[in-house]
Amino acid sequence: MNWTLKESGGKGSWRQNGILRKLLILAAAVFLFEILIGNYSSVRSLFFRKTDLTDRMKLTWGKETEADSEKLTVEIDGLDMRIDNLYFDLGLPENEVVSIEISLVDEGNRYPYPLPVMEAAGRYPSSFYTNLYPYGKVHSLSVEMKLAEGGGLVLSEDAAGGDGMESGSPVGQGGFVLRGMEANVRRPFDFVIPRMLLLFGVGAFWILSGEGSGIYRVQFQPKSRRQNLVTAGCLGLFVLIGLGLVLSNRACVESPWGHHQQYRQLAAAILDGHVWVGQQPELMELENPYDTSYLLANDIPYLADYAYYEGKYYVYFGIVPELLFYLPCLALTGKAFPNFLAVWFCFAGFAVSVFGLYREAVKRWFPRIPYVFYLMAAGVTLTFGSFIYLAARPDLYHVPLMAANMFTAAGIWLWLCGLNRERKRLPFLFAGSLCMALVAGCRPQMLAFSILALPLFGRRILKEKRVREAAALLVPYAAVAAGIMWYNALRFSSPFDFGAAYSLTNNDMTHRGTNLSRILYGLYAFFFQPPHYEGAFPFLMSNDLNHTYMGKMVSEFLYGGILASQTVCWCLALLPACRRKIAGWKSGEGRELWGIFLCAVTAPLIIGGFDANAAGILQRYTADAALGLALASCLMLLWLFGAAQGTALRAGLVFLRAALLQHALYAFLIVFACGDSVNLKNYGRILYYGAKRLFQM
Repeated sequence: MNWTLKESGGKGSWRQNGILRKLLILAAAVFLFEILIGNYSSVRSLFFRKTDLTDRMKLTWGKETEADSEKLTVEIDGLDMRIDNLYFDLGLPENEVVSIEISLVDEGNRYPYPLPVMEAAGRYPSSFYTNLYPYGKVHSLSVEMKLAEGGGLVLSEDAAGGDGMESGSPVGQGGFVLRGMEANVRRPFDFVIPRMLLLFGVGAFWILSGEGSGIYRVQFQPKSRRQNLVTAGCLGLFVLIGLGLVLSNRACVESPWGHHQQYRQLAAAILDGHVWVGQQPELMELENPYDTSYLLANDIPYLADYAYYEGKYYVYFGIVPELLFYLPCLALTGKAFPNFLAVWFCFAGFAVSVFGLYREAVKRWFPRIPYVFYLMAAGVTLTFGSFIYLAARPDLYHVPLMAANMFTAAGIWLWLCGLNRERKRLPFLFAGSLCMALVAGCRPQMLAFSILALPLFGRRILKEKRVREAAALLVPYAAVAAGIMWYNALRFSSPFDFGAAYSLTNNDMTHRGTNLSRILYGLYAFFFQPPHYEGAFPFLMSNDLNHTYMGKMVSEFLYGGILASQTVCWCLALLPACRRKIAGWKSGEGRELWGIFLCAVTAPLIIGGFDANAAGILQRYTADAALGLALASCLMLLWLFGAAQGTALRAGLVFLRAALLQHALYAFLIVFACGDSVNLKNYGRILYYGAKRLFQM
């Protein structure tokens, strides 16, 4: 390694490097920014003279067609005045939002033209103001106001039990009152403390992560008590962030959808002595019971997203989360285990495993790197957009995905623990293989990550003939496979049939087949499609997956492919150029590391192709492949910084800091993105509009 390292930077290092002075200057700059830029609208309005428009309003309440929502229309004519801002005096419940669309007629436009829709949130009175930039004097204006979609979440009485669920509905949203309207008001200053802290945090990160800060002079010391305390603190922070994310989405916490109770229903069925969760033998009389378009057209009821086989309904989701959470909870307490808690427990386990994984990886391959690089690698992996998306929408579909990633990370961690120990390694190897095997009971396609065993153990087993280690690695796979095959045979009369093809979903999976064009398009969408950004919060928008595939393409939306949206992955482009240097690095370890790179990149491609062909193209499916690319990217960065010197090292540090900021921004934005209906704009409004307030000037 080319670092000059020591345990601590010294007591006076901050003063010597001018860090404290830079932080004080940063704090002053953030304060000035908040006054002049963050409160630009307030500064702009200091010399405005208020005009009350309330007495000139002509109000109409109603809707134009039956399909329209109830709305309040305000017309004001004969103004002939300059209007630079408007204030709406609203009586609005804290958790409600009113959409306001303004149209103007001014000196430059004889006919009315609409302005972008603004949203007034009851919790944030500053959102009741808006700036205007008309062409000269305003002659007349029209305002249409209505409650925004997704207000109240309607739940049936047996929501907790999972029977008779109803979908979320905007019915019963409450109401609002327009008490008046004013023009050219002096807007009060609104100091947004979270925005100031965020800006200071970004600036402080850039300063403290600079080459001269001393942060890179602290060597990774796995036995250091101080470092272990810092690591535990960072781990605890990520666990709390995960908890905040899963609790933020009211729709998923209150779980109003009947088909999201499948694990609860399976637990009840197992306790009753069978594995089916419903019966409807009459569907077997149809020519094709899996043609849901026919079922819908003929008003034939069926259970959506269940596996239907020989007259009975089954849960096709992996059995492992059922055995881990739902069945024990129902058996011991008589109560259903909530999906959002399952996602959080798995996210917490994933966080622990990721920190442990990189700890062992650094000990094995990069023992002299700066300690901060270890923290960065773990942080980058945990904030991958795919995992943040799962946590922010903790519904049934995300339970097996999060569980599979937890077991995969835990398996790699335990394997590395075994390899890094000279004695008592067999229990770690056994436990690691057990975790990797359990992935088959969550997301079978993620078993592709088991190929990581080849570079880790291939030479040891084949050349050195370590029989006991081979047994410790293989026996857990055999035991788990036997259990899953028995469960599959109980359901679908074949030990190799997981039942996904029998799902009653939006396409007939039994006739889906395999198509190379569909696979190639899926690989592009999952990995290379650029994210779509717009100029209004939440900025990150879902991509419409337009294609020329002349067949049925099962797709919803994506927020950009993994490689295109996660800047830290771009270092993987250097893999071909660095192949010889990596493979020849140290004795034996270079070949091992190169094998890890190959397998960690290959496995996601295999999984992405499988998902695109057998399931579809959906944002949540990116989590199947994300861990491999995150692992490869972080290990590649660690290797590059270990090999770099001089100008290359300094340029690399700048890239790393910028990439980490982009990575964090993407993770932040994907929490608030609105491509799906189960989003914080509808079901976590206070948090959503609080975040939006950060960007309103």
